[in-house]
Amino acid sequence: MRQGFFRRNATMLVVLGLIAVLGVIGWTTMGQQPFVRTTLSGLTIGALYFMVASGLTLIFGLMDVLNFAHGTMFMLGAYLGWQFYTNPTFLFGLFPLIFALLAGLVTSPILRSTFMSLKVSEKSQKSIQTVVALAGIALIVLAVRGLDILGLAKTAMVATMNMGNPLAEASAQEPLAIFWFRPVLMFIAGLLLATASARPGDRTQVVYASDKRQAWIISSSLLVLTVIATLLRESAPNAVLMWNGNLRFFAALAVGALCGAGLSAAVEVSLIRPLYVRPLYQVIVTLGLAYVLREIIQVLWDPLAYQMTRPPMFSQPGKAENILAWFSGQNLTVDVLGVTFPSYRLFIIVLGILMVIGLGVLMNYTRLGMIIRAGVQDRTMVEALGINVRKVFTIVFMLGAGLAALGGIGAAPFIPVQPNMGDAFQLQAFIVVVIGGMGSYSGAAIGALLLGLARAFGDYLALKFSLSPAIAEASTVIIMAIVLLVRPAGLFGKKE
Repeated sequence: MRQGFFRRNATMLVVLGLIAVLGVIGWTTMGQQPFVRTTLSGLTIGALYFMVASGLTLIFGLMDVLNFAHGTMFMLGAYLGWQFYTNPTFLFGLFPLIFALLAGLVTSPILRSTFMSLKVSEKSQKSIQTVVALAGIALIVLAVRGLDILGLAKTAMVATMNMGNPLAEASAQEPLAIFWFRPVLMFIAGLLLATASARPGDRTQVVYASDKRQAWIISSSLLVLTVIATLLRESAPNAVLMWNGNLRFFAALAVGALCGAGLSAAVEVSLIRPLYVRPLYQVIVTLGLAYVLREIIQVLWDPLAYQMTRPPMFSQPGKAENILAWFSGQNLTVDVLGVTFPSYRLFIIVLGILMVIGLGVLMNYTRLGMIIRAGVQDRTMVEALGINVRKVFTIVFMLGAGLAALGGIGAAPFIPVQPNMGDAFQLQAFIVVVIGGMGSYSGAAIGALLLGLARAFGDYLALKFSLSPAIAEASTVIIMAIVLLVRPAGLFGKKE
């Protein structure tokens, strides 16, 4: 049994052994403090890389979807989380509209079963679908017409400039007497778009009874949330700003991840799903989507860099003597083996480790993970068992983008929040996936660790020997080239 264990994990053991040997060499040649400081910096960078690569390895590795908008989800999560933490007026102003639109959209399975029996020619089906979809889009435009979206977005920018009293700078929401028609129009627009997706008269559509039940439940729940969010638009932002800063930070993590997952679900259903058999079109569409989202971000928040303040638990003056002492003092820095290191960077490392563990448990020990792996291997067989594989792939897309968005808000107090922040991380995430092997989340973790350490030690060597910083940046590509020469499928990839 022991021999079987070593055989199954030979690559993992070799890579970890090589890292350990290089670590011993680095410790003896660099000295304790430079080595520890550089290693911790490398672990921080590696954790950030994994936050993006973990989702990309699901979407790119398991579903064969080249999603070039994945780094944009990292950026979007950072902006929305920063907005919620600094001043959530913008989000609470849009929540009623989003919930109402979703409440209409999720009725698609119900409408599909209703309209299948209609006698409509195939030519008329396409015409009706186009007209209804355009009517839904027109209602969305009417619903947001006149709404001061830019003014709502500017609340976080103003609060950043006046952190002393963000409540006084929050712009007022529209009065309920004026605002109430907007969610109504959005719900009707969602119904129209759901009708368009159902294609009245198309009897080739598949409708699952479980999908219809879930649609009723989800739509009803979203309508309730719409009413609550509409009534709390003005009071909720002030209430959130009165929360403890730590609680507001962890809520921002959840909000950023959920917003990224929700947007990715809409992208998968509307743009990616029709293109699963057209990889080149996927590249074009996701590149265009990344550009559009980046421009929208610049319109809403200007092409400026913002620095999200660290939560109180990572910003108290002083230095903790060790990690255990930090729990009582919650200091800005911690003494780690004689090195003064920012406590928030340690949090990023811990967040990356938790993501590795959580993804491993999900994929190996849950029914959803089993269905995902089975659906990738043999989609036809899984569908024959009565499982809606399209829904599973949507969940995978949501999960992947949600992880990237979570990484974005997690990184926001560490790196500047700006429109291009996701581009560099997306490139490194692709390299991580290639090094680790397509579809291997454990390979993504090892690849992110290798790249993070290589970048940190490359920066150290470039600084010490007065070399060009480009050498450190090129180190990640050099590692990828070496790995592909030795194992063309990646460290943990399987040969096709």
